[in-house]
Amino acid sequence: MALFLKRFNFGVRATFISASRSSLPPLSSITYRSFHGTKKVESPQLSQETIDIVKATAPVIAEHGYSITRNMYGRMLKDPEVAALFNPSHQVEMKGEKAHQPWTLACSVHAYAANIDNLAALSEAVERIAQKHVSLYVLPRHYPIVAENLLWSIKHTLGDAATPEICKAWGEAVAFLADIFIKRETEIREHKRDTVGGWLGWREFVVDRKVVESSEIVSLYLKPKDEGALLDYPAGSYSAIRVEFDGIATQRNYTLSKPAGHGHDGVWRITVKRESPLFEGAPSGRVSGYIHDKVKEGDVLNMGVPCGDFVLKESNKPHVLISGGVGITPVLAMLEDLINKTTKKTIYMINTARCPEAEAMHDVLADYRRKHMNLFIKTLYDEGPDVYPKAPLSMDQLDQMIVDRDCEYYFCGPKGMMKTIYHGLRDHWNIPESQLHYEFFGPTEDL
Repeated sequence: MALFLKRFNFGVRATFISASRSSLPPLSSITYRSFHGTKKVESPQLSQETIDIVKATAPVIAEHGYSITRNMYGRMLKDPEVAALFNPSHQVEMKGEKAHQPWTLACSVHAYAANIDNLAALSEAVERIAQKHVSLYVLPRHYPIVAENLLWSIKHTLGDAATPEICKAWGEAVAFLADIFIKRETEIREHKRDTVGGWLGWREFVVDRKVVESSEIVSLYLKPKDEGALLDYPAGSYSAIRVEFDGIATQRNYTLSKPAGHGHDGVWRITVKRESPLFEGAPSGRVSGYIHDKVKEGDVLNMGVPCGDFVLKESNKPHVLISGGVGITPVLAMLEDLINKTTKKTIYMINTARCPEAEAMHDVLADYRRKHMNLFIKTLYDEGPDVYPKAPLSMDQLDQMIVDRDCEYYFCGPKGMMKTIYHGLRDHWNIPESQLHYEFFGPTEDL
């Protein structure tokens, strides 16, 4: 569905991920095979006329897409069931910047129109979004709500320019994409339900421990209330936390900051940064604030199944893990997973933080550095003691830290850091895209 063809927002985790994945067939294909190649399901076929009309509207969407999505969200979020799936802070326009959620959706809708004759170009986004939908328990019944509001907004925003032919073509295109998402998400849900320790919807977890990691970050250690088995998951996965405010439920995704297994003893860990207002008058992170200020040991929280697409892949190459701020949470899970699984592979871990007081897991990283000779760790601060390198991380600094550039690179953090690392690795070091794995908080157009 076009609504959900959006970049993952991370106030919670917002992400674009580059990795090798199976490709979707062209949209003109009559069938859609699952990403795992295990099932073949029938999908409606788009007519060539619809493909041509939607593709021809791509320049119009590029120009007016943000207005369309702003109007759409303004109308759609009046539905409390749908509003629970979104972070209200991402609807706020910062000075000189577009609101995060409508802008990322506008970019995605434009990408869909521009690539409607070649959906393979969007296969990574489709899988990533499907994973997020499953985590938040987005269901088939939500799609008609989204479709109606998007199509209303196209007509409302474009006026007479949205001819009956254009509206009809977009209606068919939205229904086609919704069908793909619904089928893929059903596959993911059923697979997780049928896996040992899996479930559908929400499961109660007890807060076993609450640990203050820094001035801005806390970790919750969680055990299933039913004392049943826990689903395995790849390092880098996230899980949704569902809470109620005044009888209205909302949910947010948070990284599982420890890998599955390896001494877990039936305990998961999420690590949460307090989301402060982006500017005066903007809303603060309601769920993160609740976790920081209200949640205590012994409380019960509802959690969704682990999902995600920015996860550790198998490789014999050395690994370079780069994190900034709360971006350390998925990267730390990957680091611990690599440490648990290998004794010889070279691992580089570079973490940047605003200052020592705001840095999470400093003692954990120091302990790993002492214990593992194949692990090289560097910490950079924006405001820190002179003995530490200064953030932000530059490619010159990275070049001094890494002996062999032929590595697997995983990086997650603020936009400025991400742009530097991504373009430096791809454009200057000529690292293949297949070795770049990243999580970006926003539309890829901003990267």
